[in-house]
Amino acid sequence: MTRREALERLSVAVVAFLAGCTKDQTPELREKARALGTHLDCSDVVLLGAAELATRTSNEYRQHSDLPDQFCLSCLNYVPPANPATCGTCKTVKGPINPDGWCKQWTKARS
Repeated sequence: MTRREALERLSVAVVAFLAGCTKDQTPELREKARALGTHLDCSDVVLLGAAELATRTSNEYRQHSDLPDQFCLSCLNYVPPANPATCGTCKTVKGPINPDGWCKQWTKARS
């Protein structure tokens, strides 16, 4: 095997490896968000002040996303709870947050 052939094979192997590493995890994460969020009611905002309530309204927060690739569990701003059977929180929208939720501040989490 020549040096050139070895380098070509190595580059093909590296590209194949990287392609496997960057597999889109969105469908699996989407199912997890739906499973976690289906039975959660994250609408109790009685402890929030007027300004905190305004963040929910102005950002159009909703408990369940209709978008296949945008939901709180996949958002950079989502803070998961210690107990997955409870609501999480958010860095931009105040109050309890459903992992299956969405708002217009949604930002794709970095892998």
